[in-house]
Amino acid sequence: MNDAALTDLLAACRAYAGGRVDTRFNVAAQAFYASAKAQPKIAARAARELSRLPPPGAAVLANMLGTIVEKGGAVERSGPAVWELYLAWLPQIHRGFAGRKELSPRQRQLLDAFQLLGQSVVSHLSGMPQERALAAGNKALMAMLAELQDYTPGAAWVRQVLLSRSDDLLLLHLPSRQGFRLRYGNIVNCFHLFTLIQAAFGERLPGGRAPNRFIVDMARCVTVVEEGNDEPWWRYQTVRPDEPGLADISGEESVETIFRIDGRQIIVLSPPVEGAALWDTSFFTPQLFAMPANVVLEETLTPSEAEEWFAKAGFPTAEAAGTQGADKP
Repeated sequence: MNDAALTDLLAACRAYAGGRVDTRFNVAAQAFYASAKAQPKIAARAARELSRLPPPGAAVLANMLGTIVEKGGAVERSGPAVWELYLAWLPQIHRGFAGRKELSPRQRQLLDAFQLLGQSVVSHLSGMPQERALAAGNKALMAMLAELQDYTPGAAWVRQVLLSRSDDLLLLHLPSRQGFRLRYGNIVNCFHLFTLIQAAFGERLPGGRAPNRFIVDMARCVTVVEEGNDEPWWRYQTVRPDEPGLADISGEESVETIFRIDGRQIIVLSPPVEGAALWDTSFFTPQLFAMPANVVLEETLTPSEAEEWFAKAGFPTAEAAGTQGADKP
């Protein structure tokens, strides 16, 4: 293994004090990337050094390891060490803001390096589903991220990763009695989901239209979010076990609030009501280009399959659906 490339890079990381890297660092970085491509295990050796480096150098090395993962490197080589470093820094920064006093020099140094480390964590956690699930269930961790997200994107990005969900979805179009199986990925809130459902269907269903590519590209993390608005083509509803009929889905809520039947999330589409709420593109942020959001139409249900699901949702026949639909609030 070429130890020289790693040795030179670690020396450059120890000397790095933040800001733009110099020519020496660039040379060492390129040599390390080439070595890691030829001998992938060198990334694991580099990751083991993260905790021994000063914060600026640790963050820039972690960011480089994230780049290697984004280009196909094995996440297990560096992911655990990068995540461990993040979890070590986060409480130190949080204590500074929670105390509502000026940050200590150490806390300021960590905060200055935190954005680069956060970028690396996003790159790594995108390939670490078990760690994401465990972290998302850690109430203390999520509270710290929520309290720090307005102070540093390093917290906002990671919180977005942990709140993002991917799941199967059954969509029932009530007027046409059609049913579809979809798969959505890396989505937090329902407004974001609505935009991408509309993009997946376009003009295929009554009430649909040609998607606004400007909006859809932002929603899919193809382009950076700018100011813009989207509007509902249909009324988005779901069933509730404790309520008769259908309940409107709140666009601001998590996609986890969509009710399930037989383990599958259910959305029922009907014509939109007048004055339905618009939503702006801020619901697509913060954008995670390492975990782009999407909705894929996987299958159209057969008529008999669709009727089975309509019955489970409380609309057993077309005639009953027409009657109940007219009475919906």
